[in-house]
Amino acid sequence: MLNNALLFTSRKEALTELIATIEANKAPAGIRLAGPAIVHTTALAELGYTNHGGAPFMLWSADTSVDTFQLREGLSIRRLVPTDSDVMNQIYADVYSMSPEMIADFKPFQFATDQDYTWGLFKDGEMVSLVTALIFKDTVGIWNMGTPTIHQKNGYGSELLKWVMKTHKEMGAKNFFLHATTAGKFLYDKCGWITLDYLPYLSKVVAK
Repeated sequence: MLNNALLFTSRKEALTELIATIEANKAPAGIRLAGPAIVHTTALAELGYTNHGGAPFMLWSADTSVDTFQLREGLSIRRLVPTDSDVMNQIYADVYSMSPEMIADFKPFQFATDQDYTWGLFKDGEMVSLVTALIFKDTVGIWNMGTPTIHQKNGYGSELLKWVMKTHKEMGAKNFFLHATTAGKFLYDKCGWITLDYLPYLSKVVAK
């Protein structure tokens, strides 16, 4: 789940090189196909990969739409730190159905660098939504957005995302990207994101 490759070429050699790299590292990887790489779908199926369908790849180019945004009264946001990890993992387990083993594998990535900003939205001292913003120069990748099941349908995800969009724009970000889930796309559409493409996602179960 944590290892992903993005292929954006129709060259057969590129697919061969990618598969060889995955096998050499003995680490299973999900593969996303973009643009001309869609031609590899059949070849990957023959190699035992399952096609899980296309997921929206979305963009927001910083504009003025969130400049006047104000967080709703009663809510607060702060950057999360390692001591928040247990609560974060409870939310991930709830939202993404992550097993304890998956959580254990995921932990080392949560605060990997100073350029990883994980933000938590709080109401009455309880974390009601969270999202990670990964920064590379003037580009931000939005990752692992989640709102606990019991707090969904209250607009918390929208409040947090708009705040993050505004805050990172003020920090110099110009373009924001994400891979949306089917459930999450509605939120991103509402916040002004556009769908660039639907990228097929393929994975392979590796026998132990």
